[in-house]
Amino acid sequence: MRGSWMPKLDDKSRLTLPAKYRVELTDEVTVVCEQERCLAIYPKAVLDSMMERINSAPSTLREVREYQRWSQHRAEDANPDKQGRITITAIQRMWAGLDRDVVVIGAGNRLEVWNPEAWIAYSQALDDKFADFDGEIYPRD
Repeated sequence: MRGSWMPKLDDKSRLTLPAKYRVELTDEVTVVCEQERCLAIYPKAVLDSMMERINSAPSTLREVREYQRWSQHRAEDANPDKQGRITITAIQRMWAGLDRDVVVIGAGNRLEVWNPEAWIAYSQALDDKFADFDGEIYPRD
């Protein structure tokens, strides 16, 4: 998913998904709180596949339990309505510092929802980092 949009949450805290991704996001999606205090909207099947390894890790390990709790306790499955809207919960809005105005960006396999001021500051840091970047991006195994 690519691009950026500046929609508004409606009075019921619903976000209208970008029109170009409504077909891809017609089925159930999952909204999760991500690092950097933004939200991510994944097709549910994509997130479930990503979480398989974490969810099958032994819960006898403290870090596994803690990450499972951290990543899942604010996650919400949602079915977009006919207008392509999903509800952003109060806990999710609080995590990401969202009010009415939001920025939605495409971030590969997900959409991210940001507080506009936080996105401006963060994207400026990304610009500073990658404008003249000359190195490897891929994680090493």
